[in-house]
Amino acid sequence: MKKITIGDLVKLGIIEERPMGPTRFLPTTAVSEIASNFKEKNIGSAPIVDMEDNFLGVLSERDMAIKLVAEGRDSDLVEAKEIMRTENLAHAYEHHTIDYAIEQIKEKNARHITILSDDKKVINFLSLRDFLVAGLEINKNLINKQSKIVRLQLLIPIVLISAAVFMYVFNLFDSKYLYIILSFTLLTVGIATVITAKKDVDYDKTIPN
Repeated sequence: MKKITIGDLVKLGIIEERPMGPTRFLPTTAVSEIASNFKEKNIGSAPIVDMEDNFLGVLSERDMAIKLVAEGRDSDLVEAKEIMRTENLAHAYEHHTIDYAIEQIKEKNARHITILSDDKKVINFLSLRDFLVAGLEINKNLINKQSKIVRLQLLIPIVLISAAVFMYVFNLFDSKYLYIILSFTLLTVGIATVITAKKDVDYDKTIPN
């Protein structure tokens, strides 16, 4: 079964598209400016990038507390590059699956993961919660799709049987044809069942290009 990728989440409308990219900062940005931005946007972490949006590291409120506040340093005089984390960072490319991204978050014991384009530019910054919400949305979409298919499965044999009974009661055809119609009904149900299974396997192919 084809797995849904991180890039697919945007195409499906599950993750908000960010044409301008996520909130991010240059390594020379003062920590005081980043802290103010965190407060204003109600976020607690952000990627650090160079002028070309290449991924350099991550800076969080926890980093500020441990490496800045605890040491009594002036946030106006400290730049992001001095306290940002640059190793063991959770990151993934947009062609990676959401399962891979979640494993990265768990493995790195992180709260967020930086999403990179194929040319290694930062294009998104997602939390574990984003992926949990995505999982719920995907399951909901699958359930809705399967419900429609099941309703169609039920409707076809009901119509065929009703038509056969109606025609038999009013002697519109020979009784031997009733067996043919019933056989065709069973065949239709079987085909619909196979289609249902096929639809489930190929769900991801419905993602628009």
